[in-house]
Amino acid sequence: MRGSLVQIWVRAQFFFYPTLGELTPRLGMASSAVRRVARRCEDDAPIPWHELLCWDATDNALQALRFSLLLLHVHARAPPPTTAWEAIRNPTGYAFVRLSSLRGRKRIRHGLLVATEGVANVRRLVLVSWWVYTLGKECRVRSQRGAQDVAPHRALDSLAQVGECLAHVGESFDVASFLQGSGLFWRALGMSAVADLPPWLQRRRRGLERVGVFVSLLALTIQLYVEHQRRKRILRSMMHHVQSMQREVRRIDNERSAAQQIVPQARERVEEAYACLVTERRRLRWLGVERLCLWGDMAFTLTEAWAPSHDHELLEAGTGLVAAVLRILRLWNEVRFGALDI
Repeated sequence: MRGSLVQIWVRAQFFFYPTLGELTPRLGMASSAVRRVARRCEDDAPIPWHELLCWDATDNALQALRFSLLLLHVHARAPPPTTAWEAIRNPTGYAFVRLSSLRGRKRIRHGLLVATEGVANVRRLVLVSWWVYTLGKECRVRSQRGAQDVAPHRALDSLAQVGECLAHVGESFDVASFLQGSGLFWRALGMSAVADLPPWLQRRRRGLERVGVFVSLLALTIQLYVEHQRRKRILRSMMHHVQSMQREVRRIDNERSAAQQIVPQARERVEEAYACLVTERRRLRWLGVERLCLWGDMAFTLTEAWAPSHDHELLEAGTGLVAAVLRILRLWNEVRFGALDI
């Protein structure tokens, strides 16, 4: 109950700007001048676009490519449209019918499925190799940084690291299955008529891949919990900055005789608090986007664990593509406006 009241209070204080409405006439600041504080960093230096050439961007680009191919495969495998409405609902299937023969459509569907699993396994191999390569260095950096942090923050960061490690372990099971020769890629490659087989024979996860599904489910549960705790931390920080701004207003009200002397200092402190508040609001918004991505991943993983013999290709492709695109947009936002630390 208390957490809900804190959230409502912070949103009411910040999103409707009553605090700024009180501050601007008393401190002699125009609203546009105050809001320019949040954009000050934009004019200081050019945008470092080269920072998009990183593993996170490559990872999400490969994910977007993979799920785009899978989505094309889903639409290409659907029955050919026979009416105008069906053609509007499935333009990919209509294009395949118009541009290729039945044998050509089968080859395209087979090629799309093999390409989907090929991109997925290339990404997993690089991901696990990079993770193993950087694991020791990252652990040392986090241990040194954690020694200087507050205990609750260090505990939350450690839990986030556990969730990240589990996510990589879940990917490792898929890599092991691929190297063993029993993964989805090899089954798709070895089935010449894969497009004519039932979905549960095409992409049913077995053995090590099945174990990886449950490990990924545990990792997503931890990541969602960490996201919830970080959200609460950001809301507390926003409340602290709002209260700091209000204290400066009360100080001016209580010391009107000395207002001329304290206004410059008060203005500087308010600008600093407001800049921090804008940064926290930006973090809160993108944390909400990351929560949406995690819930999308959770929806597919939970469905796959609950009903492994059913076709979930459309759910997998849809949630995966949306999450990959949103995470690429988040990386662009970080390059444009600074790191989010979420």
